[in-house]
Amino acid sequence: MPYLKRSDASVFFDDTGGRGAPIVTLHGFIENGSYWGRTGVSGALADAGYRVIDMDMRGHGRSVPEGANPGYSIESVAADIGALADLLGLQRFHLLTHATGGMAALRYAMDHSERLLSITSSDTSSATIPLEKYCGPEWDEQPVPMDDPDILSVAEFNAGNLAAFPNFAEMFRRLREDPANHPLAPFYNRFESNADPERCWRWALEIQSLNNPVLCSAFARSYYADHDPRTAALRRIGCPNLVIVGEHDFYMVKPAEQLARCIPQAELVVMEGLGHMTAIEAPERITELALRFLRSL
Repeated sequence: MPYLKRSDASVFFDDTGGRGAPIVTLHGFIENGSYWGRTGVSGALADAGYRVIDMDMRGHGRSVPEGANPGYSIESVAADIGALADLLGLQRFHLLTHATGGMAALRYAMDHSERLLSITSSDTSSATIPLEKYCGPEWDEQPVPMDDPDILSVAEFNAGNLAAFPNFAEMFRRLREDPANHPLAPFYNRFESNADPERCWRWALEIQSLNNPVLCSAFARSYYADHDPRTAALRRIGCPNLVIVGEHDFYMVKPAEQLARCIPQAELVVMEGLGHMTAIEAPERITELALRFLRSL
């Protein structure tokens, strides 16, 4: 299996090896590269002529931590993007991202957008703790306060939710039984209204069951540590951006609007009827949007 060897991790990637422009994909928390592969988005992009490289972020999927410090920080994941491009000899490339992976991609782009042909950011933010209170236009021109007492620990929230369930199958069983009182419900809130809810739940379980919950918990405790959207750095991103967010994505609508305002070459698309898991809920629509954007460049 192909791995990017780092000093503190072996990062798995799946490379279709096509001859077209390369697209590196990143997924969300408790997902992996199959978020794009299992849903058929990667295959459709490869069929359209692109070289698609699905990466499992550290702590997810088939990536393996090595050493005492596994490097579960946004800076390490962002650096993995450039290191993978170097390994594969990619001078310039596209990024296709979701949620937590999109956060790292934006962090990479803040300093390295000259290497990027474009970024597609779905259901994500530029802060690892996205807070709606700091996503308004009044915060676009000033730094956010670092000592806000209202900040909740996203790291402990995510790690605690994983610790509460013995496996992902049990997590989904309880979620479907009592969605109104389940802490993860906002991330799956549109599955039951989907035309094929059973497919959505099945795909989500298949994707997430490839993860090790212990590693994901450790990842969460290190990664989610920063509520600063870094609006000044967003303005340094010099490549075209497609910002996608589900209409019912409880946590990400306002951060997506902020991305679209602050990134110079950005287009915002709010996907009607969808929630957070847009590629699972509507893979054909996501593929169509991505291809339209890529072909317009």
